[in-house]
Amino acid sequence: MAAVKFISKLLKVEDVNESTKILHFSSPENFEFRAGQYVMIAFYSDGKRILRSYSIFSSPYEKDEISFYLKKVEGGYASNFLFNMNVGDEIEMKGPLGNFVIEESSKNIFFISTGTGFAPFMSMIEELFQKKFSGKIILIRGHRREEDLVCNERLKKISSHLNFEIYNVLSKSENKNYEFKGHVQDFLEEIVPPNFNGDFYICGLKEMVFQVREKLHSLGISDGQIFFERYD
Repeated sequence: MAAVKFISKLLKVEDVNESTKILHFSSPENFEFRAGQYVMIAFYSDGKRILRSYSIFSSPYEKDEISFYLKKVEGGYASNFLFNMNVGDEIEMKGPLGNFVIEESSKNIFFISTGTGFAPFMSMIEELFQKKFSGKIILIRGHRREEDLVCNERLKKISSHLNFEIYNVLSKSENKNYEFKGHVQDFLEEIVPPNFNGDFYICGLKEMVFQVREKLHSLGISDGQIFFERYD
């Protein structure tokens, strides 16, 4: 679908914790996108138009709305504006945009994310579930604490139907016995299966993306198997 401009209304707000929310917005009739794509949202400040991109969190199979997984950034005009919107408020968007999508394939898939970099992967996982994907899916997602994790129950439900493994890596967990405490790149050697026949998708901040890519290279993974999207 070609990108279109539209006015979207905030329909629902889900509070994850004090600094993270999932916002549900209306979408135009017959709005179609591919899992992993994003929209540009327009903000206006002192007469200036500011554009920011946000990965779509919801599944392409959800009709009449799209959602975003949002973290409030200290001093960030756009994220604070979205964070303070009320149900019924409207905002300008343009989309769908982007090429960070899964190509039709029978290959296995390995997702690696930190923070809100998980957003496009939730959309992709939902799409794979709807398509009854037959390959293996592995997800490693990094967050600070247990309360930062989203969609745990939904992911568990999906994993009961697909060949799907989930690893939550926490950098600030107060549980001293937590198995995966640190950063996602610390556990790749342990979790990536030997001779993994599939593709790797990485999403998050630049430093993490580059460190993960370097670690994957050291494990014998070629650039042709690695796809990534940076949030900075």
